[in-house]
Amino acid sequence: MSVARPAKTVLFAGGGTGGHLFPGIALAEEFKQRDPEVKIVFAGTRRGLEARVIPEIGYPLVFLRVQGLVGVKGLKRLKALFNFPKAVIQALILLVRYRPTLVVGLGGYASAPVLLAAMVAGLPWVLQEQNAYPGLVNRLLAPFAGAVFIAFDKAREKLKSRKVYDYGNPLRAHLQPNEAAIKENSDSAGFNILVVGGSQGARVLNQVVPQAVAALVGQYPDLQIVHQSGKQGFAEVKRAYADSNCPVEVKEFINDIGSCYLAADLVICRAGALTLAELAELGKAAILVPFPYAAHDHQLFNARAFAEKGAAIVQVESEFTVTGLRDEIERLKNNPEILKEMGQTASELARPQARAEIVKQCLELIEEH
Repeated sequence: MSVARPAKTVLFAGGGTGGHLFPGIALAEEFKQRDPEVKIVFAGTRRGLEARVIPEIGYPLVFLRVQGLVGVKGLKRLKALFNFPKAVIQALILLVRYRPTLVVGLGGYASAPVLLAAMVAGLPWVLQEQNAYPGLVNRLLAPFAGAVFIAFDKAREKLKSRKVYDYGNPLRAHLQPNEAAIKENSDSAGFNILVVGGSQGARVLNQVVPQAVAALVGQYPDLQIVHQSGKQGFAEVKRAYADSNCPVEVKEFINDIGSCYLAADLVICRAGALTLAELAELGKAAILVPFPYAAHDHQLFNARAFAEKGAAIVQVESEFTVTGLRDEIERLKNNPEILKEMGQTASELARPQARAEIVKQCLELIEEH
């Protein structure tokens, strides 16, 4: 007697960082919005951000014993290679257990065994690539995917597939401002700065921004700061702001990032693809400090794409100083028309239909299979 198969089950594979994970959550929201009966499952690792975020949302999460290969050498690399077939077997068991109708690869090494297992099982699967320069897993598997969804047209150059679609990065629903939040934040006083160093924080932002704020707060007592420090930098950042006499809220990680964006007059952040999509969606002016060690320096490319259109200011990390940041904040604070124009330009780069377009095509792929 065969076991009845659920109408639809979508398995999201990958994660590790917010840049990989949150687009998957956005797509999961869209699937559930279209059909509340759709079952959502995530697969990742215990080391990734998904280990904390997904249980809070309430989706099932399965951990795989898999390690990355990029930047790993010696015995660690041999161990990762030795354990990879075991991870593929784990993934096959996962597919038998949940019987997904579609697998979505979000990038990152945790997606690889699940996607290979989906190929073996003959299941439909797609890739979602967030960055201008695609990651290793997506580059290798793109030729075999049912569809590859990108956010930067330049990514096409590295993806050997005829099924590449540029819809933008899908964003979570809670980024959408509601009328109550708009009114609350329009009435708030002060000059609000949001500091976001990615899901794990950014050491250079943690070191430089508090000093720049301390140098400004005497002259501009209306400064207000919300700073996402990451877990490792939390105590250090708290201490750095302790004597600044400035209203500061330091958080290891911001779950409700939408309301923080909405309140911000200026955002100081890295230049990950998802961060830029969020800035565009909410029309926020930003000072971008690209992560210099990103693969193929794709964050610098992303940042320059925004800066060239007038949507942001770029300060490369090697030149990111307390004095330079202080002067830039002061200039922008004293010229609100520049901030407004930057925000409006950022809005023009938004791709609000990304998640709807991607899910629509995924559903068509399921029907065709």
